Amino acid sequence: MKTILIEPTDVLFFRDAIPMSAGQGTGAGCRMPFPSTVHEALRASLLRASGELRSSKEEEARPPNAARKGDWHARGHDGKTFIATRAFRSLQMAGPLPWHADHGLLVPVPLDAAFGSGRGKLHRLQLWRDGSVPRQQEWKQPSVYHSLCLPVAVTPPDKHGQVEGWWTVDQMRRYLEGETVNSGERFVPFSTAVLWETEHRIGVEIEPGNFAAKSGQLYAGSYLRPSARTRFAVQIELGDPRAEANGEGKAIAVLDWLLLGGEFRLARLWHKNEDCFSHLKRPPAAPPGDGPCLLKWVLVTPAIFAHGSLPGWCADSLQNRAGGPWAPGRVCLELPGRAQLASWCIGKPRTVSGWDVVDGRAKPTLLAVPAGAVYYFLCENRTTATELACKLHWQPRADFYGDKGCGYGLVSFDVQMHPTSRDVRSLADEVFNY
Repeated sequence: MKTILIEPTDVLFFRDAIPMSAGQGTGAGCRMPFPSTVHEALRASLLRASGELRSSKEEEARPPNAARKGDWHARGHDGKTFIATRAFRSLQMAGPLPWHADHGLLVPVPLDAAFGSGRGKLHRLQLWRDGSVPRQQEWKQPSVYHSLCLPVAVTPPDKHGQVEGWWTVDQMRRYLEGETVNSGERFVPFSTAVLWETEHRIGVEIEPGNFAAKSGQLYAGSYLRPSARTRFAVQIELGDPRAEANGEGKAIAVLDWLLLGGEFRLARLWHKNEDCFSHLKRPPAAPPGDGPCLLKWVLVTPAIFAHGSLPGWCADSLQNRAGGPWAPGRVCLELPGRAQLASWCIGKPRTVSGWDVVDGRAKPTLLAVPAGAVYYFLCENRTTATELACKLHWQPRADFYGDKGCGYGLVSFDVQMHPTSRDVRSLADEVFNY
């Protein structure tokens, strides 16, 4: 994948269908642009630069209920689906993540990290088996699945002990490897204020058709003003090998500008030869021994899952398996053994929407699990844990918009059961019926 740094030349604004009328709200607020927002801005800019931008949807495409592979024309479906153009449809992206000229690539601090008293040690949440949740839950609605364990803190409540902000790649590597000593302030994060500031504005709504002021329509917006040394890093590639031959690869290589955000603010694109993501891509080795073990998956980009906070690959894939469906929580990826979703720490969901430029209407509003969320999995043996780590580590595992940068995460085997809870082997005996 090719690495690109996005340098905003002005303030950025993202609405995401959140109310903005004066006195009601300020839009999406001052936060990282959602991955699909950047992906669609890249594709729209490529279409504009290549003369492929369309004002209507006239090309027939694969209907939503048609088979994902093969000749869908030969099978029945519920009518025709049309798109504006097929150009750059195979564009895939990882990111975005903040990049600072002095500190390099930055990643969100995991939600399970906290400092102890005196900030001398970094602690992680530990798992405690919740006795009120049965081992086997009835197959009703996967969205009401209750995790077997609760993530519990091992430090006293202390607002100064919360770790919020951004870590460098090296800080994240130490966290994933299980380091705890905060000597030399090695785990102190960078504040968001280092990267950008919030700028509040009140203005008059603009008619999208003629770009004139709309009478009597005021809005209150929250804008993102990036620091002069802040960029947004993404990696992109074309998923269809035929796209390189028809000139799409060349169009990406020469693109040096981007229209980003709700007001099409201009940004510069810098194509980098070195891969600043390379240190994030190597999955860790599983612990020695062949017994059951725990691993955690830390999201570094937001993810939209099929069942709210429960991934579809923990509920849906094996419903038609011989012998009946598995209970919610069982990992349905192709693995040499069994793995179970044991717990999660997800924080407040993000609202996600957008604007369909061709149809001139808002896109449906979705809820996304935020970056920094942590998912915990129980694996029955080391081989299964190793394979699951490879399938989760720096792979797009969101059920929606995975090709647009959603659902990238990092794996760590530094997970502990709480001293007052049962140990890992006892939990595995209960879950997997040893």
